[in-house]
Amino acid sequence: MENGIGAFALLAPLGFAIGMYGTLVGAGGGSLLVPALLLLFPQQSPATLTAISLAVVFFNAYSGTIAYIRMGRVDYRAGTLFTLASLPGAAVGVLLVREMPRTVFEPIFGTLLLGLGAFLFVSPLGATPGAELGPAKKEIASATRIGAIGSAYIGVLSSLLGIGGGIIHVPFLIRVLRMPPHVATATSHFVLTFVALTATATHLTIGHLDKELPATMYLAVGVMMGAPLGASLSAKLHGSVIVRLLALALCLVGLRLLARALSV
Repeated sequence: MENGIGAFALLAPLGFAIGMYGTLVGAGGGSLLVPALLLLFPQQSPATLTAISLAVVFFNAYSGTIAYIRMGRVDYRAGTLFTLASLPGAAVGVLLVREMPRTVFEPIFGTLLLGLGAFLFVSPLGATPGAELGPAKKEIASATRIGAIGSAYIGVLSSLLGIGGGIIHVPFLIRVLRMPPHVATATSHFVLTFVALTATATHLTIGHLDKELPATMYLAVGVMMGAPLGASLSAKLHGSVIVRLLALALCLVGLRLLARALSV
């Protein structure tokens, strides 16, 4: 794609829509951006596309996190622990994407996402007693350990696919750790900011973004305008609605991965 006014006119509105939706569901928007990049940049390697996506996810997560901090929704204790657990995996995922055959990994992961999305859509919160209240005090220590372990693996997968990880992290926080949905989306965005920054820095060091910096910045401008709107809209929606929107995003990215695998 050529750089200039035409590219900005196309990519900035796309970034705005992705930033709004990604912040609303706490997923960072990477799950929607990667399929769009596959269409817009058909000649680019997976490493370059994931680099663009993760850079844009960083700007989206940063802008959304600022809005969520002002709302007082971020769980800093859990967010800091999960961030520290995720950072090594974020760098490892960037290195793996250059070597691992995605034609093998994508259909397996796509099926898992599709199944998880369907499950969350059918039963967003009601089947999990206490989900709106969060874990009891006795369970907090165990939950943080589980959260740290899960975040470490999520960091690898998110960088490998270029989706940032929020699309996996949010249902993990809600279902496994029983965080309230609004806190889970905000805390996921907090973690996502640092994970995406680490992955982007690794991509920059390797040189994956050298040729696509202008397009990345056009998208970043859009997401930074859309993210605060998504955070504001989240305050007006019931927790189950947010989970169902996230489930829809999971199904979309799962179908995208399966479609890509079948087209190879």
